[in-house]
Amino acid sequence: MSKIEPSTKIKDLNTLSKIITKIKKQGKKIVLCHGCFDLMHFGHIKHLQAAKKMGDVLVVTITPDCYIKRGPGRPVFNEKQRADSIAALDCADYVAINQWPTAEETLKTIRPDLYVKGSDFESVKSDATGRLDREASVVKSIGGKLIFTDEEIFSSTKLLKDHFDILPDKIKHFLSGFTQKFTLEDVLDAIEGLKKLKVLIIGEPIIDEYNFCHLFQRASKSTVVSSKFTHRETYPGGALCVANHIAGFVKEVGLIGLLGKQNTKEYFIRTRLKKNIKLFPCYRDDGSTIIKSRFLERVFNQKMFEICSLNEQPINPELEKDVIKLFNKMVGGYDMVISADFGHGFITNGIVNILCNNSPYLVVMAQSNSANLGYNLITKYSRADYVVLDHEEIRLACHDQHGNLEDMVKKIALQLKCPKINTTLGHEGSLYYSKGSLYRVPALAWKIVDTIGAGDAVLALTSPLTYLNVHPEIVAFVGNCAGSLAVQYLGNKETIQPSDMIKLIQSFMK
Repeated sequence: MSKIEPSTKIKDLNTLSKIITKIKKQGKKIVLCHGCFDLMHFGHIKHLQAAKKMGDVLVVTITPDCYIKRGPGRPVFNEKQRADSIAALDCADYVAINQWPTAEETLKTIRPDLYVKGSDFESVKSDATGRLDREASVVKSIGGKLIFTDEEIFSSTKLLKDHFDILPDKIKHFLSGFTQKFTLEDVLDAIEGLKKLKVLIIGEPIIDEYNFCHLFQRASKSTVVSSKFTHRETYPGGALCVANHIAGFVKEVGLIGLLGKQNTKEYFIRTRLKKNIKLFPCYRDDGSTIIKSRFLERVFNQKMFEICSLNEQPINPELEKDVIKLFNKMVGGYDMVISADFGHGFITNGIVNILCNNSPYLVVMAQSNSANLGYNLITKYSRADYVVLDHEEIRLACHDQHGNLEDMVKKIALQLKCPKINTTLGHEGSLYYSKGSLYRVPALAWKIVDTIGAGDAVLALTSPLTYLNVHPEIVAFVGNCAGSLAVQYLGNKETIQPSDMIKLIQSFMK
């Protein structure tokens, strides 16, 4: 076919699909390559040139910015710049920016004869994320063929680390020491080991409503902030997001959750839970399922105020007995228990006692928030095997605003007979205590959209690792990776996927 100018090579996927359909009717063979292509290098060029020789028309699709999760500063080049770079190559006939995190839907749209991957993938089995296996199934279903090229291997991630200063000094220093102690396989094997576990969670499901508004100008004679409602997004929060995060990594999750008979939201909850989560709802007569409505200005997503619909009073004694009976009936079928305690009346003192006495392995998160500040302390538990708190919750539990945090962590560990405590420190990372030793891991976030839910992600990903006695530094590292993924989304809009976690870990450790 005649040479196409770079400026006209870049198409949206719908347009490109129509073009490719016409070309295929001419009997020409279509080849598709897909990837990030951040920092175009010699390996990319040789890969694309090799792919072009396999057919008549080479289509290259790139991962959009919003789905690249490879560490701080990535992507270095935005999706338009990356598309322009590929379009400038003679071997590329058409370029498109993908609409999805993987190439599965793209393959169905383009329907290439050949799907060509680079030599960094020796086979489908070499991809720890499992994405290539799913893509290979789609290729087979459309009658195509998956082929691997054998050009010299280069890594954009390694080149950027070696020759471009994109990582903050704290992260570089940590990774330098961490990768001397542990291999990528050590970390991935630890995550792989979670697949056999069954986890029971008890806690409050929360419905997070995000109401987006357009701010008006303030009237000259009024102090009232006026705004126009534009739209609402609703996400599963609280114990629901903890369950969804962990469900992607373990065999089964049981969730004992408190719902209200008034405005129960049960259909919404059940349709937002992953398939391997079994919900065991308990209903209170004197309130609704907890709903937290946040109002944001829509340009920068800045929160203006929040309205909570909840009954924060403790559940009545009859319901408490039913919950305890249900827990005792179920607990024997699970390896570990997570108390996702948001302090909204569900986890009573009676339930706390049963959790402490009857759990085979107990993980506790006792959250302090605007509705319970100073009242929902970790010290209401008499024991725990692992605890996740933020630094303010540790200080509240010790009634000490200015003292040495490390000393306070050790104090709580002694009081709860708890061998492992993970203290999140916001932008400073985390402080991990394990059997008398302390480990610090820097924050690994590179793009912060919303910090709500980050602690829940840390809780979900680290808890089963501690059950398996994974090395404390690996646990802390994985926890901070989980937190860095969670802060990229508004609230709990997304849950952490194993493939994203593995990609991020690979980017840090390769």
